[in-house]
Amino acid sequence: MRKLAWFSAGFGMACLLSCFAGGGLTAALVAAGLCALCLLLWGKARPRLTESPDPSLLPARRRYTFQLSRRGAALCLGGAAAFLWFSAYSLLFYAPAMELAGTEQTISGTVSSYPTETSIGGRSMTLRLEGLPGSPDVLLYGSAAWDGLKPGDRVSCAARISASDHVYGDDTTYYTARGVFLLAYCNDPPEAAPAPSVPLRYWPDLCAQKLKAGIYAAFDDIAAPLAAAMTLGDKSGLSEGLYSSLNRAGVMHAAVVSGMHISFLVSFFLILCRGRRGPALCLVPLLVFYALMAGGTPSAFRAVIMQGVLLAGPVLGREDDPPTSLGFALLVLLLQNPFAAASVSLQLSFASVAGILLVTRRLTEGLYRPVKARCKNRLLRRLIYLLAANVSVSLGAMLFTVPLIALYFGQIVLAAPLTNILVLWAATLLMVCALIVGTLAVFFPGAMTIPGAVCGLLARYIRAVVAVIGRRPLSSLDGTNLYFRVWLATVYVLLLILVLSRRRWRQAAVTLPCLAALLALAVGLNVWTVRRADLTVTALDVGQGAAALLLSGGEAVLVDCGGSASSSAGDIAADRLAATGRAALDALVLTHLDDDHFNGVPQLFYRLEVKRVFAPDTGANRDRLELLSALARAEGAELILVDGQQELPLGSSTVTLYPPLGSGTSNEAGLFVLCSHGTFDVLITGDADAFVERMLVKYDPIPDLELLLVGHHGSAGSTCRELLDALRPELAVISVGYNTYGHPAPEVLERLAAAGAAVYRTDLSGPVTVTLRDGLVSVR
Repeated sequence: MRKLAWFSAGFGMACLLSCFAGGGLTAALVAAGLCALCLLLWGKARPRLTESPDPSLLPARRRYTFQLSRRGAALCLGGAAAFLWFSAYSLLFYAPAMELAGTEQTISGTVSSYPTETSIGGRSMTLRLEGLPGSPDVLLYGSAAWDGLKPGDRVSCAARISASDHVYGDDTTYYTARGVFLLAYCNDPPEAAPAPSVPLRYWPDLCAQKLKAGIYAAFDDIAAPLAAAMTLGDKSGLSEGLYSSLNRAGVMHAAVVSGMHISFLVSFFLILCRGRRGPALCLVPLLVFYALMAGGTPSAFRAVIMQGVLLAGPVLGREDDPPTSLGFALLVLLLQNPFAAASVSLQLSFASVAGILLVTRRLTEGLYRPVKARCKNRLLRRLIYLLAANVSVSLGAMLFTVPLIALYFGQIVLAAPLTNILVLWAATLLMVCALIVGTLAVFFPGAMTIPGAVCGLLARYIRAVVAVIGRRPLSSLDGTNLYFRVWLATVYVLLLILVLSRRRWRQAAVTLPCLAALLALAVGLNVWTVRRADLTVTALDVGQGAAALLLSGGEAVLVDCGGSASSSAGDIAADRLAATGRAALDALVLTHLDDDHFNGVPQLFYRLEVKRVFAPDTGANRDRLELLSALARAEGAELILVDGQQELPLGSSTVTLYPPLGSGTSNEAGLFVLCSHGTFDVLITGDADAFVERMLVKYDPIPDLELLLVGHHGSAGSTCRELLDALRPELAVISVGYNTYGHPAPEVLERLAAAGAAVYRTDLSGPVTVTLRDGLVSVR
C-alpha cells in the first residue's frame, strides 16, 4: 500500500508548513494531535475479530476503508514526525546560527566552495564556520581580493553578519532551503592559511572546476556556456537573452542536472553491465559524485536516490515501485535539511516526477493505440511511439509544475511540449559530448578544439530553436493576468472532469479543442479590454527602477526600461505587451540612461521589434548611449536624440517629449514625458530633481494632471511642493522596490497627501494600471 510514500508525503507537507509557521510548542502540540489521529486511523485499519485477518478477503467497501485508514495513519505519522524533527533541527542548528545575525565580528572558517563573481563584480563563496553545532555554512560576499582561494583554505575576516531569511527587504526561503542560514559581508582582504591541497570532501567541486575549464577550452564562446549548463548545471555563463528563452520555451530543466541526466548515465551503466543491476548498483557512488559536481541540487539528488532505489530493488528482492522511491528520496533530503521543503527547485522537481508517474504511461498508450492499429511499418510505429512518449513525458511534467511556475514566477509556459520534442535529444547528446570532450580537454586542450567545434553545432541548434520559440508572444503567458489565470483554473477543472469520465479518450477529443478555444477567448478578451480603452497607463513592477507602458488605439509606447527585479525589465515589458497580442513597440522613450531606467533595454530589443527610440541628447552616460546606438542599428530601429520639444502620436492620444532643462548629472539632464487624451493628462518626470521640476512648471505650459508618475522613485529631492501646487495631480504612482535610500521618502508621501493625490506603489501593489475609458478612470 506504499506506506512509505504516504509517510513521506505527510513528512514533506508538514516540513513545508513548518518553514513558514516555525517550530516550537505549537509544532509539538500539532505533532501530538497527529499522533493521536494516527492511532485512531490505525485502529480502524485493523480487521475486526469477526472478519478475516487477510485484508484481500474483506468485502470491497471494508477493504477500501481499511486501505484508506492505513494511508491516513501513515500520512499523519509522517506529519507528526516532521513537526518534531523540524523543531529539533531548528533548535540544534538554526537557533545557534541566528545568535550571530545582526552582529559585526571576526569570523573564522574553512572555504567550502570556489569564489564566483557576482553580478556587481564582487565575489561570493561559502565558508564552514567554526565553533557552532554542525559547523553551518555561511554565504560570504567579498571583493576581488578573495580570488585565488580554494576549498580547504582557512580564512578569518571582520564581517557584517545577517540572517539569510530576510534579504533586500523581503522574506525569502532561498538560502535556508540550501542549508545556508547566515550571510556575511566583508570587503577587506582575508587572512588566509592555504591548505596544501583540496581535501577529499571538496573533490567534486574541484573536478567541476576542472571540467568547466575543459569545456570552455574545447568549445567556442557561443557553445561553451550552454554546454557547461547542460553538463554541470552551471548557468552563470548564459546570456540574459538565452536564459530568458530557455525559461519561456520550457526547457530550463535541461540546464539543471536532474532526472534526464541521471537516467541517461544509469542507462549507460546498465549497457556496460549488460543489463545486470547488481554490478550497476556499485556505480551509484559515481552518480552521487556527479550530483555533487553539479552543485548538490535537490533535483540531482532526488534523481540519484530514486535511481539507486530502483537499481537496488531487484537485488534486495523488492519490486520496483517509483512512488515509494520518490517518497524515500523526499524523506532523505528533508532529514538532511527540513528547510529544503521550501526550495522551489525541490518542489518543481518532485512535482514534475509525480506528474510523469501519474499520467505518462496511460497517455502514451492512449496516443499510440490508434496509430498502432493502422500503421504497418515497424520503424514508423517505433518513431511514432517515441514521439508519443516524448509528448506524454512533457505533458506529465507540466501537470503539477505549471501552477507552481505561475505562482512563483508569474509565467504560464505553453511551448514546453513542442520545445522538448525539438531540443531534448540534442541536449542529451550535448551533455554526453561535453562530458567526454571537456574531460579530455583538461589534459589535451589544443587537440579537443576540433571535436568541440563539431559538438558545438548541437549547442547552436538548441540556441536557435529556443530563440525562435522563446521570442514568440504566446510561448509563455503572463501568469499575473486575470484572464489567463481564469483560463488556467478552467484547464484543471476540465482535466479533473476528464479523469472522472468513463469515456476518457472520447471526452478528450472534445476537451482539448475546448481548451484551445478558451485560450483564444482569454487572449481575445485581454486584447479587447486594452483596445477598447481610450488610454491605458501601467507602471510595471520592475523593483527599484522604472518602466511605464502607454497603450492607446492599438499603439504602444514604453517609457524607461530598467530595474532590480529578478526578471529583466525588458522581459517584464515584453510579456505585458505580448498579453495584448502585440510583438512590436512603436516607441521606446528613455528619460535618461541610468542603470535603473536602462538595464532592461538589451533584453527588450531581443524580445521585441522596437520601431523608434528617443533619448536625451546630453553628455551623460556616453557608454550607454553608444550601446543604445549599436542596438538600434542592429535591430533596424530609428534612434532620435531629443534636443527640442517633440510630439508623438499614440493612437487617439498624444505623447509630448520635453528636452532636458538642466545640465550636469543624468538626473538633471533627463526628458519629461506628457501623455494626453482629451483632458486626461499623465506626466512622467524620470529622476528629475526639484530644481528641474520648478523650471518645467515655470517655462512649459503643463496642464493640471490626472496622473503623476512620481519622480526619482519617491526621493525626498523630487516631487517638490511647487510642482504639486501647479499641477494638482489626482493620482500618483511611485515605481519603487527595495532600496537603501529610504525611497519613497516620508516627506514626499506627506506632500502628495497634502496635494490630495491618491498614492499607489509598485512595491506594495505590484504593477499599477490606470485605465481611461469613456471619461471614466479605473485603477487596478
